[in-house]
Amino acid sequence: MKNIGIDGLYLDGVGYDREVMKRVRRVLDRNRAGCLIDFHSGNSYDPLDLHVSPAVAYMEHFPYMNSLWFGEGYDYDRPPDHWLVEVSGIPFGLYGEMLERNGNPWRGMLFGMTARYYQGAGPRHLWKLWDDFGIEKTRMIGFWDPACPVRTGRDSVLATAYASPDRMLVSLASWDSQPVECHLQFAGPVVSLSAPAIPGFQPAREFAAGEAIPVAPGRGWLLIANSQSSGRQAVPTR
Repeated sequence: MKNIGIDGLYLDGVGYDREVMKRVRRVLDRNRAGCLIDFHSGNSYDPLDLHVSPAVAYMEHFPYMNSLWFGEGYDYDRPPDHWLVEVSGIPFGLYGEMLERNGNPWRGMLFGMTARYYQGAGPRHLWKLWDDFGIEKTRMIGFWDPACPVRTGRDSVLATAYASPDRMLVSLASWDSQPVECHLQFAGPVVSLSAPAIPGFQPAREFAAGEAIPVAPGRGWLLIANSQSSGRQAVPTR
């Protein structure tokens, strides 16, 4: 770390206990500020494997890690609660990424996740939207939070908001087996709703206030909702 400039570790599974991980974290932090520990695991909840969820098996290490990359054997068609607890890392204060090509980019965005730029996955168009929108300046309010300022009116289609004072980025994703329509319900005034063009993800489209949003099975939208020009907030950001 001192002589070569290593700035973190990529761990593919962990073969040691919490006490060793604490030592690893201390060594990193004492010798190079800003070091990261990135953790990858396949899904070992299998009768031929450990038959235990990696989120459970490695939970004791999570306080010392920075990110998760859960793939290989993960089924991205599992329900939203599986995504939240078993894949995303959000309940543990970590961010995650998907494997298996692009994973499911629509569902992933509900949890702030894209695929990693790896083996043909192409998340750069989503990253560009993040940069153009300024997502780092927003507050993420997930569908599981009672304070989420946008609802779809359907249990099978969920919405997460990335909120700033005058606009928000709304992520929609469906677990329905059929095409459905949603009428979004906002906590504050919204005067325009638009879908920016994202290659491989969605076409550009404008929606009128109250217009039904069509959602294909297993897919969704990223929509930019703008509040009124009077300065009233589209959503509460605190």
